[in-house]
Amino acid sequence: MNVNFGVAALSEKGKALFSSLWSAAVELGSSAYGLEKAVSVKTDSRGLLNARATEGTWSVPGWLEDERGVLSLSQPPVSVTQSVTLGNWEAWARETLRSDQGRATVQPGYFGLQLGTDGSFEAWNDTFGFGRSYVVRNEHFVAVGNHIGMVSLFSDRPLEVDMYGCDVLSQFGFWPEDVSPVRSVKRLGPADVITVGPDDQVHVHRYASDEEFYGYREAEPDVDAVAASLAVLTGNAGEIAQQSPVVHLSGGQDSRVTAAAWVAGGKPATIQTLGTLQGEVDIAEQLVAALEPERSLEDRGITHNITVPNRASLSTFSIEDRLQQAMLMWDGDFAPGNLKAAIRRPPARNRLTIGGANGEVMHGIYYSTESILKIARGLDHPVRRVGAAFPGRANTERSRPAAMEFLEHQIDFTRRLGQHDATALNVFQMHSKFRRWINAQLSAGSFILLLNPVFVRAGMDLTPEQRLGKVMQKALSRALVPQWEDVPYYKANFEESTTASRTRGIRTWDTSPGSLERLLEERTAWQEWFPYDVIADILEKVRAGEANGAHESTLNKAYVLDAIPDHVGALEQRRHSALSRV
Repeated sequence: MNVNFGVAALSEKGKALFSSLWSAAVELGSSAYGLEKAVSVKTDSRGLLNARATEGTWSVPGWLEDERGVLSLSQPPVSVTQSVTLGNWEAWARETLRSDQGRATVQPGYFGLQLGTDGSFEAWNDTFGFGRSYVVRNEHFVAVGNHIGMVSLFSDRPLEVDMYGCDVLSQFGFWPEDVSPVRSVKRLGPADVITVGPDDQVHVHRYASDEEFYGYREAEPDVDAVAASLAVLTGNAGEIAQQSPVVHLSGGQDSRVTAAAWVAGGKPATIQTLGTLQGEVDIAEQLVAALEPERSLEDRGITHNITVPNRASLSTFSIEDRLQQAMLMWDGDFAPGNLKAAIRRPPARNRLTIGGANGEVMHGIYYSTESILKIARGLDHPVRRVGAAFPGRANTERSRPAAMEFLEHQIDFTRRLGQHDATALNVFQMHSKFRRWINAQLSAGSFILLLNPVFVRAGMDLTPEQRLGKVMQKALSRALVPQWEDVPYYKANFEESTTASRTRGIRTWDTSPGSLERLLEERTAWQEWFPYDVIADILEKVRAGEANGAHESTLNKAYVLDAIPDHVGALEQRRHSALSRV
């Protein structure tokens, strides 16, 4: 993650506290990521800081200065509407990112800050709110950044755990709405803009609406427009990537679409396939081989690698070590599944990675068969299907009401958009879950092609029946790389996936032996969300060789939630210490 952070002090008290709190925030950011290369500007009431951690991945800067002021970006943005060359990128960025109209033409997956020479301050998130960005706003400060701990120090009240958010995480595995682990820190929403004028007056607006992309309408998806926009997007991303990106390709449908889009964009890449399932490897090899007759892989600048997870590398750090680093960098707001592997600071030089994320808008998500679609349609609203899919049997009764309250909010949201059929579940998946769950927001080197707004709108226009028929993914692959039309798909069944994980010994209880026992014997905070007997039963299943991915998911959530109260308490001590120095 490239630390991007800005503060505007609003009141006389805020200006008196500003320097002490700013120093404490920078110290915290340095301990998490190291800010040796950071660039910053600070006055008596304004501050911007950018870690410049993107420079080893992208060929363009995340910090732009001119006669109007400074633009600071979490990740270099990419146009979805026009081709932009490397030589023209800076001029394009300076103009595009300073207006609402321009920001609406940029691929989601970043957030920006601006400090004008007149003292004005502005923060904005991308069109869909996928940019990792948090805000503290009170009468003394507006503080915005992607590191929750740094932002939290500017709270005007003691820091507390957000129990509503924790309850929802325990049930569904992601943070809800605009909630963070810290009650006074909120997530900056889709297309949100916060402006602080030279007079310290604060204004908030949005440059795009939910209805524009998620609202119900009767329209046939324009596959040709999507294919053309994806080709422009991949060309632009490849133009400013320092090295040829890693493009993930499995035997499934979504990665095939993104790989096809990259191939159609004409830029070099390393196509990478996870080799844990031979069926995935076989299909990926067929797809790559199908490119050769038209133009060789060498001429395209494309190579194909098969990678296999190594248990030894996954076991380098214990769960406790992984948690410590994860909390320092992400403050508890991350998908718990990240605990499956070692967690380290991002390397100074990294390759851009591209996968099939967000392809769910093309799928029958939560309604994978006609019979389940019928069940969803039989409910008073299809989003209630999510409650049935996550019944909370492993959770405490105390934590269930918050999960149900969250679902009611999402039902109201999709109803306002006119989504009364099963497409409401696709809106839920992208806006309510994926926006808060995706790992790409933890990195400045991930690029989500299928957040392309043209693609998203077309995907939402599909009928549920078209999703079950895989209409759009097949049409897109055909339009982008016709040679792949006759290559079949592969999707592992539950038994294949479970057997592969068990055989390789890569569950968290394999890679961090003893951590589950220590959770039961030495830790207690997790019992707010999971009964003791549930976790003890998982231990028995692990010892009997019967534990599976669902048990691992429950455990990972328990590990994260157990760590949050202590972490928020430590942030409050840091905040209190900074205030006491003034």
